Amino acid sequence: MARVLYFRPLWGEVCVKIDLSKIEGEPIRFNETTGFDADRFDPTRVIGPMKVRLEGSVRSAGDNYFVDGHTHADGRLICSRCLEPVEWQMESSFDLEVALFEAAPRDPDFVLDAADLDVVYLEEPLLDLDELAIEQVELEMPIRVLCSEECAGLCPRCGSNRNLEGACRCEPEVDPRWAALGELAGRTPNDA
Repeated sequence: MARVLYFRPLWGEVCVKIDLSKIEGEPIRFNETTGFDADRFDPTRVIGPMKVRLEGSVRSAGDNYFVDGHTHADGRLICSRCLEPVEWQMESSFDLEVALFEAAPRDPDFVLDAADLDVVYLEEPLLDLDELAIEQVELEMPIRVLCSEECAGLCPRCGSNRNLEGACRCEPEVDPRWAALGELAGRTPNDA
């Protein structure tokens, strides 16, 4: 009988792991919803908690295991221009092959092919669903998030959010490389 293990490590969150050594014939199904603090992700991109639902199954195939499933996440990311929170949701499907580290090729002359690069090796026969959920969210997270396409960002002088009316009263900087053209403004070729 396959087992899903729930335990509380020192940092207080409940971890969910599937004991792969107990899989016999029928796949194990999982459907877990977990809330992760922002510090479990990149703090420059995530603000506040992220709720993640991970559902799928694990089946045995010889010495390896195949995991397939679906991820859904809700949370807030940080706008890359103005640093304001942006609501974000994602849904994606995944499938991966898992093997125990002892099954990994040890021969230094062994040549990996493309299929070998898709295998995840575990040191012990426990599949950590929390780590799998975090990995799936990070793979789907956009590199840059904008609150809107028209986002004006932050003022480089005072740091104010230029999207807010009256937040920045700084004069626009003139690029010194264009100063010579500014001197020519209003002149005609006959003025030379």
